[in-house]
Amino acid sequence: MRFMMFVATDPEGEPYSAEEDKIEDWGNDVDSRGIWKDGNRLRPTEEATTVRVRNGSTVISDGPFTESKERIVGYDVLECVDLDEAIEVASKHPMARFGRIELRPVWPLD
Repeated sequence: MRFMMFVATDPEGEPYSAEEDKIEDWGNDVDSRGIWKDGNRLRPTEEATTVRVRNGSTVISDGPFTESKERIVGYDVLECVDLDEAIEVASKHPMARFGRIELRPVWPLD
């Protein structure tokens, strides 16, 4: 079962700790288990572009599509047996402690 994992900041999260929050350890674990399929950091929200079509016209604006204190800063695509395994994997990601993780099952078009 494929999951999109959105990695986001959280102003209420615990402080970042370089000693505890080693993304390389998480990445090595999920890659060695064959769970990690794709993922990366995202450029800052100041570099975002929002595209909408309204009344037949394309409207482009700078910045993220929502105004919020949380920001999506990365993503990962996971191949897990089920939601329980996806939760286990996400709970070990450093951002689960000082940010937040959203898991969403992929819904294929076919």
